[in-house]
Amino acid sequence: MTNAKPFALPKTALAFLSGLAKNNNKAWFTAHKSDYEENLLEPLKFLVMGMGAAFSKKLPGLNYSPKVNGSIFRIYRDVRFSKDKKPYKTNAGVFLWAGSSAKLTCPGIYFHLEAKSVMLGSGIYRISKETMDRYRKHVAVKGSALTRAITKAEKAGFKIDGEKLKRVPSGFDKDHKYAELLKMKGLWVGKTFPSSKVTKGDLIGWLKKEYAPTLDVVKALGKAVF
Repeated sequence: MTNAKPFALPKTALAFLSGLAKNNNKAWFTAHKSDYEENLLEPLKFLVMGMGAAFSKKLPGLNYSPKVNGSIFRIYRDVRFSKDKKPYKTNAGVFLWAGSSAKLTCPGIYFHLEAKSVMLGSGIYRISKETMDRYRKHVAVKGSALTRAITKAEKAGFKIDGEKLKRVPSGFDKDHKYAELLKMKGLWVGKTFPSSKVTKGDLIGWLKKEYAPTLDVVKALGKAVF
C-alpha cells in the first residue's frame, strides 16, 4: 500500500534492552518476558520481512525467515563454556544471508541492536573449511572485485573487520598483492550509529540507503565462496 505508515522499531524495544542490561537475570527476564515478545521480538519479525523485501532484488537468492533461529538470533546466551554466566544477550541480532550453506558461513547483511547503538554489517562471519580453499584461490586471482567493494564501503564510513591469520597461508607468496584478504577467516564491514536511528521515520528506507555502499561486498564474497 502506498499510503502505509513508515515502519520503525518502538522506543520500548530500546527500553527493554536497557532494562535487561541492568538486570541480566532469570527473575527479571521472566517478569518482563511479555515486554520482550511484544516490544522487541514482534517488531523484529516485521523488520526481517521489510529488509527481505527491500534487498532481495539487489541480492538474488537472499534467505530470510522472521523466526528465532531463522533470521532472528536467540536472546539466550550459551554459557556452557563461558566464565560469564549471564543468561541473556543484551542485544538483538538479525541476519539475512545469500547462499545455500549454513547461514553463518554465507555472506549477508547483519543488523545488531543495543540499547544505545545499532551496528549495520555486511559480509561473512566465518568462511567454512569447505569453502576456504575456494575463497583463497578466487581472491588470489580475482581479488580486485572484493578490494573495490571494500573500498566503496570504507568511503561510506564502514570499517573492515573479521578474524584473520597472522601470516599469509601456505601456498601463497607472503608479498601477494591481496595478502591481507588471503589472511581472512571471516570478512565483513560495519558501521555504528546511535540507536535512536531505528525508532523514527522510515527505518527500511534508511537501511536501504545505509547498506547500499556495502552490498557489493556481499556479492563479491558470494562469488568467492560459491
